[in-house]
Amino acid sequence: MIFRRIIFNALAAGIVAGLLFSVSQVLFIDPIIFEAESYEVEHDHGSHDHSSEAWAPQEGGERTAYTVIANVCAGIGFASVLIAIMSQLQAMGITTLSMAKGILWGLGGYATMYLAPSIGLPPEIPGSEAAALESRQLWWLMAVIGVGAGLLALAFGSVKLKIVGAIAILSPYIYGAPEQVEILFSHPDPEAITALTALHQRFFIVTGMGNLIFWIALGVVSAMAVSRFKRESKGGPVA
Repeated sequence: MIFRRIIFNALAAGIVAGLLFSVSQVLFIDPIIFEAESYEVEHDHGSHDHSSEAWAPQEGGERTAYTVIANVCAGIGFASVLIAIMSQLQAMGITTLSMAKGILWGLGGYATMYLAPSIGLPPEIPGSEAAALESRQLWWLMAVIGVGAGLLALAFGSVKLKIVGAIAILSPYIYGAPEQVEILFSHPDPEAITALTALHQRFFIVTGMGNLIFWIALGVVSAMAVSRFKRESKGGPVA
């Protein structure tokens, strides 16, 4: 019964958050990606055999549809984890969920999944140079696990656990993110590099805002769902 309720509410939370993020992505994020891709295509047009390129969705409706599906699926996955953790903590009497606390949980998820990795690995636009993929993936995982576990320890742990949590948060940065390349863009046209640099800065801002909306929506809907669990278990009125 509890598992079924978690899955059902995770579906609802994931759909709401995923759709909200998709709107912000279509309106603000995708235009920057498309513009950056136009410089990438201009630069690489003569150096690739397009017949051997991997499949990609067609521009327009098909690409948007796949984007929305991916965002909703990600939202459902994150919501499942969030609701499971919230439910366990509430069942143990460690916390009681509300809409206001849902905002805090959303901010915690935002800090864990977006801000923490972005400090060492800023979001990239097409055409930008970066460190080796394997090293970036490893550091990203370290940052997410360290900051996520650290925030939980700081919020709900004993004094000793809070100390361990603080160390966990700092550990990925003490270890150090993969070194960034000296030249972010290798386009031969200086004007293109200027334009790509401006796009890169805008991209960081709009992806940050989009992710903030996503995580606050996820936190609020998930917290409301878990709060509903408690009212139902006590036989109280359910809104």
